[in-house]
Amino acid sequence: MAPAVSGTKKSVRSRAEVQQMRQFATGLRKYVQENADYVGPNFAEEARKIHYGETPDRHIYGEATHKEAQELVEEGVDVAPLPPDLEGAN
Repeated sequence: MAPAVSGTKKSVRSRAEVQQMRQFATGLRKYVQENADYVGPNFAEEARKIHYGETPDRHIYGEATHKEAQELVEEGVDVAPLPPDLEGAN
């Protein structure tokens, strides 16, 4: 039997697909910035307070280290990274 080996072809996205992905990422980032509270580097602490009911439930965004984000996930806190700011990127 032959082993199952993934193909080596790289998928190539069209310019239109890349532009569509950039528009989506930019729109998502803008939506979050307009509809959530920025908590800066206190993100992990604030997310825990909300998760455990210590502060009112609200949408937040900010910065967290990879380790902090992993710990939040392990605790069952719903978190997701924002796409990078692509405005002006080529």
